[in-house]
Amino acid sequence: MTASSLGFHCERPDFTVRSVPDGDEFLVRRECLAQGSEVFRDMFHCCDASTGERVLELQESAPSLSLLFQLLHNTPEPYVPPDADKPVHVEAHDYVHIQQRVPAHAIPFPLLPTLFVLADKYACAPAVMQACFSHLAAYASTHPLRVYGMAVGMGHAAIAAKASKFLLHPPLTSYTTDEIKSIPTAEAYHRLVLLHEHRIKRLREILIDEPIFPQRYGECSKHTARTKRHWEARKGLVIPRVAAATDVAAEMTLDVNQLAGCETCFKAWVAATAMLGYKCSKVPRRIDKLPTSVTQPI
Repeated sequence: MTASSLGFHCERPDFTVRSVPDGDEFLVRRECLAQGSEVFRDMFHCCDASTGERVLELQESAPSLSLLFQLLHNTPEPYVPPDADKPVHVEAHDYVHIQQRVPAHAIPFPLLPTLFVLADKYACAPAVMQACFSHLAAYASTHPLRVYGMAVGMGHAAIAAKASKFLLHPPLTSYTTDEIKSIPTAEAYHRLVLLHEHRIKRLREILIDEPIFPQRYGECSKHTARTKRHWEARKGLVIPRVAAATDVAAEMTLDVNQLAGCETCFKAWVAATAMLGYKCSKVPRRIDKLPTSVTQPI
């Protein structure tokens, strides 16, 4: 897709639309406009075909009409990630890296806000909207705040929820006021705040309660007391730093040399951090997974 008025071309056109502000004329097919847009369909129903009028004037810029006609004549296929069939396991500490992955073959993100304004204004068909929404969802990891705000504004809860898991990092307080304004409602912003607070609280609780030697399992006959002290000391350093996207298990990792080279204590430490990782993975990462007790407190 291109926003340029010169970028749109139609095979076998049978109708002309003129941009009043720019004076550009577009050769289009009435059938494509009528099938893809309720507004155009109604316009054509209201027109008297016997007059022979073949030009429709619209108060839209040429770039906007180019984008709209491209959408209606060549509706993009729903976006499917190249590796959609591959299982993906995402750890908490991977979120920053995931945000750098630009989706391939998706509608360029800068075009999407204008595209959705036009699609709404001209009441585009459900199939057209669904395709556009799939391309918006493709940017949930690279533009999470914008995608979240747009999805909320258009009432698409599933895309908003998908984007919310990529808004665990950085902290919400790191965004500027103008950036936060992209979230259209106070309720939507509050749900993100609740997600962050719930994760921080639960991650800290899990860490506080996790022992290095559960039920004395894996204790070392020589270094138990010292290893317990290391474990609690490490907790003391990590707990105050826990944020919504913190990988608690990774933060608790030590190498064998830090445990005086004791393989038994090291194995116990590895087992304990693995258990931490498992328990922390159960903490909700998306707004739609929050417990009702959090979203609807008594």
